[in-house]
Amino acid sequence: MELRRHNVEVNDADPFANDWLERKGFADQLTNIIENNKQGEVVIGLSGQWGEGKTTFVKMWQKHMETKDIASIYFDAFEYDYLEDVFLSLAIEIYNYAKVNGLTAKEDYLNKSKNTYHLLQAVIAKTSPINIDSNFQEKLTHEESQKIDISEVIKNSLNSALDNAFEQALRQKEVFKDFKKSLSQLAFEASEQDMPLVIIIDELDRCKPSFAVEILEKIKHLFLVEGVVFVLSMHHEQLEESIKKVYGQNIDAHTYLQKFIDYPTRLPKADLSNNSNRRKYFWNQVEFIGLPVRSSESMNSSYELFLILSIRYDLSYRQLNKALQNYKYLVASLDTNFGNLYPRMFLMVFISILKVKSGALISKIRNNTATYKDLVENALEVRGQNDFNLEVLQKLIEFSFLSIDSFQEAQYGSHERDFYDNFRGSIGRRENKVLMNLVQRLESFEDY
Repeated sequence: MELRRHNVEVNDADPFANDWLERKGFADQLTNIIENNKQGEVVIGLSGQWGEGKTTFVKMWQKHMETKDIASIYFDAFEYDYLEDVFLSLAIEIYNYAKVNGLTAKEDYLNKSKNTYHLLQAVIAKTSPINIDSNFQEKLTHEESQKIDISEVIKNSLNSALDNAFEQALRQKEVFKDFKKSLSQLAFEASEQDMPLVIIIDELDRCKPSFAVEILEKIKHLFLVEGVVFVLSMHHEQLEESIKKVYGQNIDAHTYLQKFIDYPTRLPKADLSNNSNRRKYFWNQVEFIGLPVRSSESMNSSYELFLILSIRYDLSYRQLNKALQNYKYLVASLDTNFGNLYPRMFLMVFISILKVKSGALISKIRNNTATYKDLVENALEVRGQNDFNLEVLQKLIEFSFLSIDSFQEAQYGSHERDFYDNFRGSIGRRENKVLMNLVQRLESFEDY
């Protein structure tokens, strides 16, 4: 069993073959927007919470667009925010696409990009709009007898600076116009079906606030041209927080963001209220993250318990994914060379789910202050269902509060014997640290 996290495989021939969240219909709707905006100059905002599968979706959709001969570029903004130069980052990504695909417009685009970049750098480097005559100090030193009209010198310098600023503005306008024209020509060459070039900006909400906001502004002022459609994949609430950090808390960040977006959309959520959908999604995720499937009776029973508890706690698919990852860490840490492991697996399922659903209970377990009532209250009332695996879990939770004397004095049944065999090292005379040790084991694997 591998511990590393996997990316969903995107099949070139059938991009949505692994579309476990059933979002192909939504992809078709977005493709229709592209096809109905062939002239481009459109921005689509694709919003979704962290962990809802935005990156997987846009990569599937990108492959889907390729099957329709719609050219597209995927730009991971988070990979570039260390450069702190939005124009350079995005311009290079577009040029690399043109070079790989042998577009004849690439050289003209490259030259126009260089001109634009140099001009932008010059604007940044310019720190003072007025440059006083460099001979002014020398005149004061060597011609003390000659009266110098300081106001006249400053006026002449100011006029010169204003003239230069005016000429610079005209030059900027021409350079930016040439750049936009070259990008537009490249975009139309990229598609064989008179379709726009689609540029997907992903991970926008993970960037430094200043970088994220500059991406929005550079797209609006330089990159949004005829023949280009932008797709901004983002957690829009987080992006609004980035806007506030740049422009202050008093700004209406929602209205500001909407100025950049023509088609605001939200990634559809998976319907896990349907138990059939939940079961299908659950088993796909078990296989996807590399958990062993049908490897033992204990493992299979623990999966069924996982499903029942996920319904009881109404886990979102993001929470379900995280809980499964927790369980994977714990299973990987098991010594599988002894006895029946189901007591350990059942309690690991319980702890894995509590970790994403109830931080307060986990804190109590960690501090050894949780009670039996805390842990089982309502846990067995699963929408009217009675399940054997839940009954076993209840027994195991009960055993976790018994002392070692209780096990030694009791007439062992099979569940007590299996529990004792799994946890004898954690069972004390005054306090039982079975659950506390499982929490500590899980937390030792947490991301940092």
